[in-house]
Amino acid sequence: MSNTNGLRKNTLGLFSLVFFVVAAASPLTGVVGGLPVAIFTGNGGGIPAIYIMACLILMIFSVGYIAMSRYVNDAGAFYTYISKGLGENWGASASVLALIAYLSIQTAIIAMLGFFTQLFLEQHLALSIPWWALSMLFTVIAWMLGIKRVEVGGKLLGVLMLAEVAIVLLTDVMLLVKKEGALNFSSFEPSVFMQGNLGIAFIFAIASFIGFESTAIYAEECREPHKTVPRATLCALLIITVFFCFTSWSLVQAYGFDQIAQIARKDPGNFIFDITRQYVGQWAVETMSVLLITSLFAAALAFHNNISRYIFSISRDGLIWKELCSTHPTNGTPHNASHAHSVILLLLLAGMGSTNMDPMVHIFAFGSAIATLSILVLQVGVSAAVIMFFRHTANHNHSAWQVFWAPLAALTAMSATIILAINNLQLISGSDSALVQFIPWFIASCGAIGYLMSLKRKARLMRTG
Repeated sequence: MSNTNGLRKNTLGLFSLVFFVVAAASPLTGVVGGLPVAIFTGNGGGIPAIYIMACLILMIFSVGYIAMSRYVNDAGAFYTYISKGLGENWGASASVLALIAYLSIQTAIIAMLGFFTQLFLEQHLALSIPWWALSMLFTVIAWMLGIKRVEVGGKLLGVLMLAEVAIVLLTDVMLLVKKEGALNFSSFEPSVFMQGNLGIAFIFAIASFIGFESTAIYAEECREPHKTVPRATLCALLIITVFFCFTSWSLVQAYGFDQIAQIARKDPGNFIFDITRQYVGQWAVETMSVLLITSLFAAALAFHNNISRYIFSISRDGLIWKELCSTHPTNGTPHNASHAHSVILLLLLAGMGSTNMDPMVHIFAFGSAIATLSILVLQVGVSAAVIMFFRHTANHNHSAWQVFWAPLAALTAMSATIILAINNLQLISGSDSALVQFIPWFIASCGAIGYLMSLKRKARLMRTG
């Protein structure tokens, strides 16, 4: 039989946790898909400095997040933080938003995975398999791995992540080695990185970090969570920043400030592949094509685990069907939650495939936009929750910077980013559909539904109590 005693304890160390987070960020996918768009729609050759700016803001956000992590040891992460700081009703809103965010990005990634696998099979094996069928296959594989012990997935993600990072860094190094003339560090000068559309560049940079906050989701399964979660959060932030900053700076060396934006605009899909072909060779392009698929699968597996643990935590708190918080008798994983959202995703993919939806133009565009905006809203909520939590926690040894000024600064910066994102949703999503403008209303409606669910639960408890 299953049990509801909790997730399997002491199974994840620092490195496994970092792998989960960085894999969710999908570095290779961000470089191939997101970076070229950030260059030609944002601030061109100044993009490396924007990744540092995004990291600094998320570091400030992490100050309060980490301070409060010592008082939170729950798989609910954002949902639990907001519940403890702002109350159960707002926590319920956060739970629905978090599920929507992760389900949206999971659907977007799995559709993109099916699309690129379809292209690869057609080009190399002359096989014609619909993208949605391949996406469903990968969903089943992630489902099976999600039920295994969590450290199994952590090891797999570690291998896949190291491979994708290695191929990009190889391109970076070969580019710098073969470059003629002195290296150019102008990307970090204010006169350069302040040009162009700074807001758009910043939004794309922030989006590259989606998933970094998921360290707290695994708090119940970590060894020494009060130490491991903060360390993993900071390590993940620094690794993602160094990777994207160094890679984008290296790419600027290939074409220079005057040309890079125009070249990226001409063919953003092949921008990185063309550079890799020129400086490393065709074999590296072929390898990168395979690793792009494994990168997307690693991200899909990471988000699968995130979603399972969110559902587990919400169910355990009584907001949804109680059976979903059951854990596997041997592996200690939230298998019922994994079953539930895997079946939902399979049905969604089947429906999308039957209606001939384009995996990139429709599914990935909307899914990534919904996820980015939802995560930003949750980060605002967590910053507010940290402030309120420590206002009502008398016995703590944290400084005013940790419990008030840093969360307040993060709340302000994230709120400004939300406004930027809403004003540029079509550009962020890559879709010119008028429906994109309804995304903020959809997110607000989901939050309201969560709030009403909590009120209904309280009323039910009062009647039965």
